[in-house]
Amino acid sequence: MSEECLVLLDNGSLRPDAVLSLRKIAKELGALLEKAVHPVSLLHSSKIPADELDGVEAQTWRRFLRQSLSVGVSRFRVVPLFFGPSSAIADYLPKVTAEVMAKHGEATLKVVKTLLDPERPGDDGVARILADLIIQKMDTKSEGDRPGVIVVDHGSPLKVVADCRNRVAAQVEALLEGRVSSVSAASMERREGSEYDFNEPLLERALENACSAGWKRLVLSYLFFSPGRHAGPGGDIDQIVADSRFAREGGVVDCASLVGKSPLLVPLLARRYEESLAD
Repeated sequence: MSEECLVLLDNGSLRPDAVLSLRKIAKELGALLEKAVHPVSLLHSSKIPADELDGVEAQTWRRFLRQSLSVGVSRFRVVPLFFGPSSAIADYLPKVTAEVMAKHGEATLKVVKTLLDPERPGDDGVARILADLIIQKMDTKSEGDRPGVIVVDHGSPLKVVADCRNRVAAQVEALLEGRVSSVSAASMERREGSEYDFNEPLLERALENACSAGWKRLVLSYLFFSPGRHAGPGGDIDQIVADSRFAREGGVVDCASLVGKSPLLVPLLARRYEESLAD
């Protein structure tokens, strides 16, 4: 029996910083578990020139799986660097895996639970990460000025993912009771159609609500791991904030660090891995 291949899998990005962040997290996870952890993306990342990635090409799942099968690896365990059970994990990953195996040989694949597990609503590991990052960002000099908080994610066509985001926002509010005025959740974007209304409010609407409510200051808490097209400096979220009435009328928006920067992330990923061994 071949040794199990352990993979840290993200969605992928065309931004080098996102790939380098994935590699850093995988290295730290490997050090904690005392195992080799391969950083792999579902899509996109292989298009980044290697010279922008310290001379090492990014791996995408289809190619990584094909190459691994060709050298006799037949057991894989994937730790998803995803918050909730998105369609990328629930649908696309099994589809690509089945296509590769049909051509290149059978293998066993175990997918570890995502960080926000719908079956464990009491688990507040992600909320504790966000709360810690928010506290780091808050200006503690103004003791009487408690900022509002908006927890923003990408938005999803799956209600279960939006429910996970809403749950973690409620947990953050409980953890930060007395330190912030309120915590709300928002999506960066959504699909058209009333069947996707569970993504509301969009971030632009949440910022408008903050303005109408008289907030003067808020902390934006990212449900994003790494910098890319959406989150981080110059991303879509920055533009949404800059275009908002809240910002134009002098509201202060402090952006908490991305989740990939938290020292609490790798232990939580390790815990999900260890839990999967008992399943």
